[in-house]
This record gives sequence, structure tokens and C-alpha cells, in this order.
Amino acid sequence: MVVGCSEYSTYPLNYCDDDAKHFYNYLITSETMTDSQIALLTDHQATKQNIINAMHRVFSMAGANDKILLFFSGHGTTGAFVPIDANTSRYSLLSHDEIKTIFKTYKTKYKVCLADACNAGSIYSGEPNYNSNTPSQDNTSVVLMMSSRSYELSQENPTIKQGAFTYYLLRGLKGKADRDNNKIVTISELFPYVKANVINFTNNQQTPFIEGKASKSMPMGYVK
Repeated sequence: MVVGCSEYSTYPLNYCDDDAKHFYNYLITSETMTDSQIALLTDHQATKQNIINAMHRVFSMAGANDKILLFFSGHGTTGAFVPIDANTSRYSLLSHDEIKTIFKTYKTKYKVCLADACNAGSIYSGEPNYNSNTPSQDNTSVVLMMSSRSYELSQENPTIKQGAFTYYLLRGLKGKADRDNNKIVTISELFPYVKANVINFTNNQQTPFIEGKASKSMPMGYVK
């Protein structure tokens, strides 16, 4: 499930729809996925209800050994992502709790949420406690990899014409994070690469955040 919102009626962004398209293209080319396995919603398509409906449609196709994944790039606020049709009502936001409920509905081996949005780290309300060695007791690996801490803004940059997080996320998935050159990018390779580069690129103004339960060898991408 890939979502990118730039054309907000107030406070429009520049590159979030491009972030989504770049991530979609990565999935199609590097992960050898088909269109039927991915939903791409950008700008006017990315309403709250469309996102929820598409998540259910795509995730319902996943088997017990598959991975379900949500990528979101757009505005964020404490406790929620902002769909294109959000208004002043809190109920118009795509809350983190709503996302978690959908993820819990589907019994798959891997569950991943990636977000390039302000305050994205607020998806986890406790203290950072990521365990990269032990999967959860039900053998489901869950990773929440966010572009920024709960109190930070996430930056997009005209030089790279992307969000800083998405830019380094994709570079890492395509091989820059593959430290042992085995053509598999694991979570223990990807997150340190993304975090270090985003911190450096934003001059310590943005710190990617991770939470979840997964083996350190959990595959996040495969290098062609």
C-alpha cells in the first residue's frame, strides 16, 4: 500500500507524491511485484476512505508467509497521518490506531509501516524499545520505521526532489545499505544507514525512529 499526498488545499507539499511514485517503482522493479499486489494512491485519490479500502483490498490477498506494507508520504501530526481530504475534524485524519487495527486484522509473517511525515514517531506512544533480535511470540515480525521523532518535522528538499527519509530509504533498499553484499538488505542494515544519512543531511534536525519486534535478519529488500 503506497500513498503520497502533496496537493493539500492548505499547506501543500512539493515531493510527497513523487516519493510514493518512486517507492512504487522500486517495488515493481526490485521486488518483482505486480500491479495487483500494490495499491498506489496519490493526491486527490488519497482520501481517508480510499486508503482504508485499498489497505483491506491489498492486505487481504496476503498469505501467512507474506509481508504487508504501508508506505505513506505526506503531512503528519501527533497520532495520525493526514489524508488529502482531511479537514479541521480529528476524525478526518488517518489515525495511527486505525492503521494498527487494520494491520492486526491480517495474519501475515511480516508487517511493515514506513512513513515520511512530520511527528511520525508518535505512532509509538511509549519509550523506544526496538528489539532487533527476537520476533514476537506469535512469530509475526512487525516494524514501524518512521522518518522523524514524535516532536520533529520531516524535511523535503529541492536538491534531491524528495523527502530526505524516502531518498535514503530507497538508496538503502537498492543496495547502499547492503553491508555484506549478499543482495539482501536486512532491517539491521537498512535502519542504521537511513538514520545516519538523514541526520547528516538535515544537520541533526530530523532523526528517523524505529519500533517493533523482528529478527535483525528480517529482509527489507533485495538488490538486483
